[in-house]
Amino acid sequence: MASSNSSPGMGFFQLLSPEVRSMIFSYLDRGDMTSLRATCSTLERVVPCNIHRVFISVNSLNIQVFRAIADSELHRHKITEIVWDDARLPEVPEYEETTSSEDDDDGDEEEKDDTDNNVYDDWDADDYDDYNDCDDDDDNESLCSSMPEWFTTRCLDGGPGNRHKVHYSNSIINKSWKYYEALLRDQRKIMQSNADIEAFKYGLQRFTHLRRVTITPSTHGRQNQPLFRTPMIRSFPFDFVYPSPRPWPYTGFDIEYVDAPWVPNDGHSVEYAYEDCDCRFLSLTALHIKYRDKLCSCHVGKLSASVHDEYISNWRGFSLVTRALVECEQDHHVIELIIGGREIWTGVNCHVFDQKCQEYDDLVSLLKQPGFHRLDLDLNTFMIQRDGVGWKSYRSGLLREALAQAKNLRHISLRTTTDTSDGKCWYIDPKDEFKKIFPLEIIFPFDQWPKLQHFGISNMLVTSSNLVSLLAVLPPLRSVELSNLGFAQGSWWELLHEMRTKLDWRMRPVEERPQVHMTVADLYFDDLEIGFYVDIDDTVASFMYGSGKNPFRKQPAQWLAAHGECIDNIPRGTVGTKRDFLDPHFSAPYEFAVEDR
Repeated sequence: MASSNSSPGMGFFQLLSPEVRSMIFSYLDRGDMTSLRATCSTLERVVPCNIHRVFISVNSLNIQVFRAIADSELHRHKITEIVWDDARLPEVPEYEETTSSEDDDDGDEEEKDDTDNNVYDDWDADDYDDYNDCDDDDDNESLCSSMPEWFTTRCLDGGPGNRHKVHYSNSIINKSWKYYEALLRDQRKIMQSNADIEAFKYGLQRFTHLRRVTITPSTHGRQNQPLFRTPMIRSFPFDFVYPSPRPWPYTGFDIEYVDAPWVPNDGHSVEYAYEDCDCRFLSLTALHIKYRDKLCSCHVGKLSASVHDEYISNWRGFSLVTRALVECEQDHHVIELIIGGREIWTGVNCHVFDQKCQEYDDLVSLLKQPGFHRLDLDLNTFMIQRDGVGWKSYRSGLLREALAQAKNLRHISLRTTTDTSDGKCWYIDPKDEFKKIFPLEIIFPFDQWPKLQHFGISNMLVTSSNLVSLLAVLPPLRSVELSNLGFAQGSWWELLHEMRTKLDWRMRPVEERPQVHMTVADLYFDDLEIGFYVDIDDTVASFMYGSGKNPFRKQPAQWLAAHGECIDNIPRGTVGTKRDFLDPHFSAPYEFAVEDR
């Protein structure tokens, strides 16, 4: 008989066999499962609570939930992944716009929810009570005098990469600022005490089946569209608005940023390049190449040791987590490391690989661990293609040396922020392009990975012949990602043509053919906002393994003679699939509309 607080019919539901119930539950996502458990006491007992991922950040609620799960004998043995949320809330503007706010007036997931509601029911939210005490009926009230202007601006513009302003009443912004101030006070307290990293180390001891650690600055995603629904984010009031955090320096046309080495040369100061969008725009043109000294707005200067330390602290999570994984190596069996950021056009500072440093040594130690088999590495590469012979962070050999330590690697993904589109790597003087070519063997020790099953690169400069020759000698792969590549020699059309004719993939049994993932449209497409991309996987599969056509157009000889380079494009009318890094369930047809060249 069902309990008194059970819904009608729950007694019958309990009569279903465990196999039938499991089949029903398999169609529900985590959010639905959590809601179902909260329906009545019967379903709370019957519906499984499958928590496999936990979150940690500089937030008391996230830490409290993390520790509660670590102390739970029911849940701690189920945890396989820790997500380190490195998206710290900004206390000052994280980037400077290259245009004034007046100039901008014209420009208008799967639910990754791995905690039960009752896990943090006892969270003390006294610091946030002021939010609910505010009157939200007066839309004509003036903005709070203590609120900095940048906070209002960031709430309205949606942050970098968002193309449409959002309008909120002053009362909502005022309430949000009071709530935000409490979050900042809590964040400062956590950072001063290092309570987050201490909790992380505790989790390494307690989570007996932990296999993966993810470090990401992308957790908050876009406004109202987070990458992960952490306990902190789930606790936000429904009308709370705030600047989407961008803690790791972000590359884009709408901001200025500093490109500084990771290690100071003399221990006291460090030279840096300060680049803004005028320079990046001009570098597309022959005019800039000819009059570089007059028009280039890159600046070179020096950072003091203290300012440089503050700059490096942008990547606080990367430094702390890799250090902790090495210090506590006897307490865990982590064999997968995912370092994200590419979702919001950022990543770890590539200069970590210019010369050896503590973070580099820690990463090498982790890759050496027996059984380590997956690395996803997102790099902010700034404009390293323009430094001397180019690609210093690759040519140093340290990245290759580090990757060579992972003898059992099965999955490698390297995504960068290098600007590549239309099959071209931008910001390279055409006269120097040949000198800037480098073989992929400079980065990837393919001969050290006999068990490799997935190989992925994004926003890299390649040659068709080099890439195809490497794919030919790799172990039998299960999947390949070739996204947003730039070609120093060859083209997208040539790459696919050679993959189809020179590789034996078509001759393999269907179940053994590698799945090819190809992204050709990204952040800078006019109608795409940050986090969205377009793939042509279905079209590529039809060409590679069926009778479909090459989705790219082969440039005629007269075009090459006139322009001296191949600019790839996809014929008008070709249909790809628009997807969202922040919502794995989202997909929509995308029709390419590039004019014929």
